[in-house]
Amino acid sequence: MQKQRIPLVITIAIVAALTGVWLAQLMRSTENSAPALTTGTVLPSARALPAFELINTHSQVQTQALFKDHWSVLFFGYTSCPDVCPTTLTQLAQVKAALAAVPQNQQPQFVFISVDPKRDTPAQLNGYLKYFDPSFIGLTGTQPQIDSLTHALGVPVFYQQLENGSYTVDHAATLFMVDPQARLYALFTPPYEVHALTEDLRRIVTH
Repeated sequence: MQKQRIPLVITIAIVAALTGVWLAQLMRSTENSAPALTTGTVLPSARALPAFELINTHSQVQTQALFKDHWSVLFFGYTSCPDVCPTTLTQLAQVKAALAAVPQNQQPQFVFISVDPKRDTPAQLNGYLKYFDPSFIGLTGTQPQIDSLTHALGVPVFYQQLENGSYTVDHAATLFMVDPQARLYALFTPPYEVHALTEDLRRIVTH
């Protein structure tokens, strides 16, 4: 008899709890000049991203230098995701369009990092992201490379092997805001509302 997948509501609860613990460890009461957000949290102090090497949709190697001189929004997911990823990417495409009036040098880039590197080849990522916005950057790599980055950032990812040889992937839908010095600056957790998220990103990049 085939194993039953962990119910989605339980998975979401687990992911939310783990993410909450991680956020609680990062946050502390502080006074700084950071903009006040309605849907996200600015970290008390920005922290450098861990070193990594991944490949983009053109099979080119990318490192943390990708984030230098740009504000960036990172989202971890996978192209076979049935609900969370397409919903979130659709919202991010709307956010990006709404930020079109922001000066070009302040507009954030949106980066989708696959947590399913076995299936998400560069070509697969390229075709998938074009459905949402052709400017979205897609990154993938080997499983150890992906695991190293998700562990460093505290992204909960659960792989469940099925009896038919396939597997499922459950993951958090946290958005990571990276500053132009390639440092983790702010975090956003779902549910997302396009207008509120847009205004928060606008506050950050124009602050």
